[in-house]
Formats: sequence, C-alpha cells, structure tokens
Amino acid sequence: MKKRTSDYEINALCGMLIEDFIKKFHYSNTRVIDIETFVTDYLGTKIVFETFDYETKGRDGFLSDGITQLRVIRDGISQRVIYPKNIIVINSDLNDPNVLARLRFTIAHEAGHLILNRHIPGSCEAAFHTEFTEGEEYSMDMLKSMLSIREIMSNKAAASLLMPPFIVSRALNTYNNGNKVTAYTGSDTILPDISKRIIQRMADSMGVSFSACYRRLKELDLFDVKPFSEYAINFNNMEAGYDQSI
Repeated sequence: MKKRTSDYEINALCGMLIEDFIKKFHYSNTRVIDIETFVTDYLGTKIVFETFDYETKGRDGFLSDGITQLRVIRDGISQRVIYPKNIIVINSDLNDPNVLARLRFTIAHEAGHLILNRHIPGSCEAAFHTEFTEGEEYSMDMLKSMLSIREIMSNKAAASLLMPPFIVSRALNTYNNGNKVTAYTGSDTILPDISKRIIQRMADSMGVSFSACYRRLKELDLFDVKPFSEYAINFNNMEAGYDQSI
C-alpha cells in the first residue's frame, strides 16, 4: 500500500482543499488563511489547548490517534490523557500573540497530518509537532521525529495550506509589484536588505514566519536569482551605515 505522496501531490491537494474552503466560506478576497476555521469547520476537527508536561517539553502540537497518551498538567497535577481520534491538541504556551505565526503553523502542521492520513488510508498514527529553535537542546528521539518523512510531508502540507500560490501571489503583488524577489547566489544564497524587508512584509501579511515564507518562495520558484558577481560589483559602493565624518 502506498504510504507517502509526492511534494507536487501534497501541494496540489492542500491548495485545492483551501480553494474549496474559501469558496464555501466566502473568503474570496482574503490575504491570510483562517487556519483554525479551516480545521474546525471544514475538516470537522476539534482543537484544544493544554499545558504540556515535562515529557512533552519542546512539543508544540499533537494529533491524537485515539490510543496514544499525552501527558498534560491540569489544576497543577500531571496526568496522562487519551484524546478521541483526530483531536488536535496545542501547547497552551502558543496562546500568546508574540508567537502567532508559530501557533498557526503548528495548527496547519497537525491539519497536514490529518489530511495525509485521510489521503493515504491506513496511515493514521499519533503525531507530535516540534518547532526547531536554535539553541534549544533536543533528544535523539525528538530529532529523529523532526527529520522523519511524515514530519517533512506535514510541514510541506502546512506551508501549502497557509501559503497557497494565489495567496503568495497577492502578497507579492502588494509588496513587490508582482515581481520575483531578488537573491544572489554563489556558494550560498545572499539576500539584500530590501529583499529581506519584502519577505518579512509578505510573511506578516500571511501570518507566517520569515523562514516559512522564505522556504515557500523557493518552493514556488519566486526568487530572481542573480550571480553573486553582480552583488560584489556594487558592494564597495554601498553605504556603511555609520557617520563617516566621525
């Protein structure tokens, strides 16, 4: 039995689901996907918030299979809870306006698991989402989980749900006149400051992080990649950013 699908298929499936959702819920002019309504009203799945216990430290979200226990804290007491199948559980730490993009991606990620479970019959498993944060320490099991095929597929699904091509196109039209974002490449990719500002504005408008928007632009081939030599020619003519008269 087929247990995975291609990046193209994930992108197409999630994009069509979002388009159908927008059509049914009359969000035709939207610039940001209402991912919670998509999950609860379109997919018919409940989202609950819980305080995750130490065993789930670093985890952001959980999709229940109806069997696996999740350790949470309620009224100051640690307890193991089994949620009904397909319930999405979100770490209450994400109920903070300062991490809204992370919350939205986590919900979309768990929705991605749910969609792929439905798309690939017999593949239903409990699933955690862990957002990699530089400087944090992770166990080998958590690192293996983050790098697993299932997690990578669900991350791609989340990006497709939050940033379908037509939404990205609207943001690009607003913040860069519909043009591709300029980047320079040699041994690695270099973004000039103006390109970084464009990406950040696009990300903010879509309710995602800079890094998520950057990756999505790469996936959709929306960078105008120029040789680094063009950047180097102008490098010495750039303003240093300080008062040279001092």
